[in-house]
Amino acid sequence: MTRSGRAGAVIAGAALCLGAWSMEAEATQPRTLDDVLLEVEREVPGFGGMYHDAKGRLVVRMVHAEAAPVAVAAITRRFGAERVPAAGWVTEPAARTFSQLKALQERLTPEVLSLPGAVFTDVDEKSNRVAIGVARAEARGLVETVLSRLSVEREAVEVVEVGPILPTNVQGGWTPVAGGLQIETPGKYCTLGFAALQGGTLGFVSNSHCTQVQGGVEATPAYQAVAPWRVGTELTDPGYASGGSCPAGRICRNSDSAFFRADAAISPRVVRTSGAFDLNISAWLDVTSKVLYPSQGQTVLKTGRSTGTTSGTIQWACATVNSGGTPHTYYCNYIATSATQNGAGGDSGSPVYFQSGNTVSLTGILWGSGSNPWNFAFAPLGAVQSELGVVPYCLGGVGC
Repeated sequence: MTRSGRAGAVIAGAALCLGAWSMEAEATQPRTLDDVLLEVEREVPGFGGMYHDAKGRLVVRMVHAEAAPVAVAAITRRFGAERVPAAGWVTEPAARTFSQLKALQERLTPEVLSLPGAVFTDVDEKSNRVAIGVARAEARGLVETVLSRLSVEREAVEVVEVGPILPTNVQGGWTPVAGGLQIETPGKYCTLGFAALQGGTLGFVSNSHCTQVQGGVEATPAYQAVAPWRVGTELTDPGYASGGSCPAGRICRNSDSAFFRADAAISPRVVRTSGAFDLNISAWLDVTSKVLYPSQGQTVLKTGRSTGTTSGTIQWACATVNSGGTPHTYYCNYIATSATQNGAGGDSGSPVYFQSGNTVSLTGILWGSGSNPWNFAFAPLGAVQSELGVVPYCLGGVGC
């Protein structure tokens, strides 16, 4: 057999294997909740679905109310007696059957979910409509165009605004936002440091070098996790100065930090992952206190969008530190070292903290990392507070 013949045989074999896998997957497809509800309707015509209300009761929606007891019996047979709670059941009228709504959802889904900003489609038994979730108001018009073109009964559809649903890790989108999550500024990925109060203004802190111009205020927008989900606008970013104790040819500050006014909900929490390079969130930790200037020999944690949660032992405390490849120098900053990599590009702005149970004490924000040994550099919270005029926003909605 020639080389091309062997390749053709391999490709054909692969196609057969894929075909077998596909057919088997279809044959073993599990029944969904909607499948079982359709079975209930086939037994009890006029069934419009069910849900549990705020009183814990099972609500059975029926086109013909007199058939509700028969529907409850069918529900019990298929879902088990535990589906009818101790609080009992009630019935509500339905303008549409469950199968009508399911058919409408299936008709709309391919076109609606291909629209930018579309989040979900669902048979909403509570409203007895098909719900279409959109991530922002602008998507409503696109959805309405599709509904009009398909001549859909408008009363049967409800368009609701919800946030985007992104992967559940530090690079995903979250509301409210918290320390340790990815933010995007024009041309850069960084990490949100911590929620903060500047007088009566709520916002958050990240690095000055994450803004459009390092030092000085240009109203840089910040998005989480990516544009266009805007969560903050740069409000305070002191300039760098030369001369005096600043090394010749360099410009200096006490911290690489900037304060962003909040344009979205902010949480007094810091996220944590299970370890280095694991970006899946394992805990949301409450910020309850702070340490303005930690000491040499203490071990601190940080959570960043690139390397997750890592640690380092403070090897150099209150050092004057040059930022490599830039003219920037920082007074009284810290370097924490580790035997393994504990920082990388994109971790800029990460909260640096001590953890006790499910709470943390903030102690700074990361601005750089290096190797030989592995290390990350951070500005102490005392310097950040002094330069930006902020205090951390802590559990209970207060500054601490």
